Amino acid sequence: MDCEREQCRGGEGRAPMSRSRSEKNAVEVEFRVDDPSYPFVDASRTEDCRLDLEVIFPHSEDGFVEYFTLEGGHPERILNVVDGCDDVDAELIARHDDGGRLRFHVRERCVAITTVEFGAIPRVVEAKGGSGRVVAEVASPFAATKLVDRFEREHPTATVEGYRSRSRSTPLLTHHDFTQTIVDSLTDRQREVFLTAYMNGYYDWPRKHEAAELAEKLGISPATFSQHLRTAQGKIFSRLLGTNDEGVFVE
Repeated sequence: MDCEREQCRGGEGRAPMSRSRSEKNAVEVEFRVDDPSYPFVDASRTEDCRLDLEVIFPHSEDGFVEYFTLEGGHPERILNVVDGCDDVDAELIARHDDGGRLRFHVRERCVAITTVEFGAIPRVVEAKGGSGRVVAEVASPFAATKLVDRFEREHPTATVEGYRSRSRSTPLLTHHDFTQTIVDSLTDRQREVFLTAYMNGYYDWPRKHEAAELAEKLGISPATFSQHLRTAQGKIFSRLLGTNDEGVFVE
């Protein structure tokens, strides 16, 4: 592992791939997180289950909101484990035959937050049976080195499992870039309202939760919730359709 890591760091200025190749490929860095002080790791160990991160986005007031899919465990027991953490609030969003969907409000010290704040793409954030795994994509070997350095500072118990190149689907605009462009067009509150609606089954049929219920979760009025949701939807459709949402309905 030390040899592999030194190869990626490049020793004295070397990189694990040539410049021409790095321009066509991204780099994936894989980390292992077995420290039970991380709630998602501890919960997977306690219940001998699997937790997979679906979505992460900034909370409008502080920290981040994370939605996890739970497989092979009892949601209530997971909530009991997480409730003992000072920096995480958790709630059950949906129950499945073999698990459910959980919402975590994380205020600090999280491997997923480190990945996102660095600017990497979190391809995988999961924990199974007490062993956590994070796979983050960055644009270059240099960025991979910087990401590892940051992980070492913020998460000293995490270990680097390996590096690998990843072919980019297009040199112009990746799916992630396009998605990020849409997400960035929303304010923090609009993003929070829209993703809360989506992840809580607001768009399902029959609808799992009404606007008033979700507004109460967010501590805002139903009217404010609906206003933010309509604005967010308008911006999203405008980006998807390539229209000007401020000028489409001008008479």
